[in-house]
Amino acid sequence: MERAARLITVALLVILFTTVSFVAGFVAHAYVATANVSLPIGDRAGNNGLRPENFDIFWEAWEILKREFYGELPEGQEVTYAAIRGVLAALGDPNTILVEPVERELEQDQFRGEFGGIGAFVTMNEQGQLVIVSPIDDTPAARAGLQADDIILEVDGQPLTGKDLNEAVSLIRGPVGTQVTLTILRPGEDEPFTVTLTRERIPTPTVEYRLIEGTDIGYMRLSFFSERTPQEVDQAIEALEEEGATQLILDLRNNPGGLLDSAIEVASDFLEPGTVVAYQQFKDGSRETHTALRGDRVVEWPMAVLVNDGSASASEIVAGAIQAHGRGVLIGRQTFGKGTVQIPYELSDGSSLHVTVAHWLTPDENDLSEEGLVPDIWVDLEEEDQIFVDDAQLRRAIEYLQTGE
Repeated sequence: MERAARLITVALLVILFTTVSFVAGFVAHAYVATANVSLPIGDRAGNNGLRPENFDIFWEAWEILKREFYGELPEGQEVTYAAIRGVLAALGDPNTILVEPVERELEQDQFRGEFGGIGAFVTMNEQGQLVIVSPIDDTPAARAGLQADDIILEVDGQPLTGKDLNEAVSLIRGPVGTQVTLTILRPGEDEPFTVTLTRERIPTPTVEYRLIEGTDIGYMRLSFFSERTPQEVDQAIEALEEEGATQLILDLRNNPGGLLDSAIEVASDFLEPGTVVAYQQFKDGSRETHTALRGDRVVEWPMAVLVNDGSASASEIVAGAIQAHGRGVLIGRQTFGKGTVQIPYELSDGSSLHVTVAHWLTPDENDLSEEGLVPDIWVDLEEEDQIFVDDAQLRRAIEYLQTGE
């Protein structure tokens, strides 16, 4: 339970440029693809196409609630979603989930690695108001003079009172080239003002890199696996090589996962073509093998991979492949152990049902769902550490690459 809460917290910290996140939990899904799957009705229902027995009892109970319940009842689509979630809860699988339309749209934006927006980090304050944390340089928000702590009261004349973060962000986002009018209250001023912005394509980078000062060690942090990540990784490697890097620290800490294809491509940068990256095992025992794909250039630098209990799903696939093939050592703490595969099935109202269909196995056939990955060198963070900047795990990785032990 504690590990699940930690992953949810990590997911919420994957900040989009006009949001703090989309719904927690499903960012960790390693296998995400649009599923246009045609199944016989009997296979869908699991009982030759018939509805579950005694389903009329649901409506019987609902009529009693409408007649007798002392309080407010959910209405319309809320009832449908609640019923679906009730069935999903009975499965005992926290990764088979319903994603409502607004959150599904935000999810797709993050997997694409870009969206149409204004270019500002936002959050909700204690009063439930949408507040700009900071505008991003050379974006519509920055060029319009929006500032940190500005409060967004309305979007296109629609008040944001009572809306949650995702609902508010979905109103600000939209197709590139379209306009959005914001009503802003600036701290210290009595009257709000309006500003009209033209939405632009806002990228959401997933890779940070730098050369460790005084060394030939490149440092590369991956925060998520989006469609853009493989290209960003290639660019980072080229830049680090130009700066003189001959060794690499790959930081996958607090990386909750993302797209399978992106994970395979990133692993392919460090493994010979044809090398097994992971197995996908289905409930009937059959397996699908995923191998390293690209052969144009394999990075042969000595590597250390940083992991912790926030490393999950796609990041575990990459780390597990590197560890299993002796391509680098894992340093840090045991990973989360999110080794299940979800496929999202699009529903007619724009929501989606993410269904667990398989488990991931590492190249040495360990099921990631059982315990995650155990690092080769276990290192805990220290109280004064600045993670990703200067911390005990990062220092140990530098020491390992410099000394070989």
